[in-house]
Amino acid sequence: MSHIGNLMSHIKSDLTGPGASGTVDSPDGAPHDTIDEWGVFASTTEALTVTITNELVRRTSKHPEVPSSVSVIFDAVYAAERDHWLFTSQHWRPSTTRFWIPDGFFGGAGDALDLTAVGKGVAAGEHLFVNTYLIGVTTFAAAGRSTYARYAAELAANESEHRVLGQSLAGASPPNDLGFAEFEFDQVSQIAAAAQSAGFGFGEQGTAPGRFYDLPQPPIAPPVQISSNQPL
Repeated sequence: MSHIGNLMSHIKSDLTGPGASGTVDSPDGAPHDTIDEWGVFASTTEALTVTITNELVRRTSKHPEVPSSVSVIFDAVYAAERDHWLFTSQHWRPSTTRFWIPDGFFGGAGDALDLTAVGKGVAAGEHLFVNTYLIGVTTFAAAGRSTYARYAAELAANESEHRVLGQSLAGASPPNDLGFAEFEFDQVSQIAAAAQSAGFGFGEQGTAPGRFYDLPQPPIAPPVQISSNQPL
């Protein structure tokens, strides 16, 4: 971990420099999120995805009928989201680590698990998270921080993989149905509003039937090992 420690130290010194808290303007004059606004939201959503995938792995263990080829994918998705959380939380404190997650995301309450419902939820969620990191690319690029713009692009690429996995579970044909990633929202507040409209709650009860889940502290070690665990 010595390399990642050095990397984090370098990034932290840059991200706390001039421009981190000031509003970044685009060439057309439209305001963008500040680096800090974006970072807090990214850290919060990674806390959410770790919480969701941790519960997904738990529920999968209660359902031996889930094919091993699917359960190992869930394990690897959890591992990736944990990597994302470890990276983003080094720089930005999340606004909350408690989330209201709708029962419908998993296909029901308790230990219920419906793979089609999960696939639809993952695909919809990753649509938002890809958009989150595209906003990060824009924010860092506008601030002249090309390295961190690339880091955000690396994260967007991984979330795009997860979107296709969700599409596959949901039965979409073809699951890889985009030529370019969709950039629907240009501010993280809009993404938060979209998640809340789907029944999720960030530190508060959501509008859909569900319950509160807390980010495991610390997040459990992943059941499988993946590579490229840090931005390069």
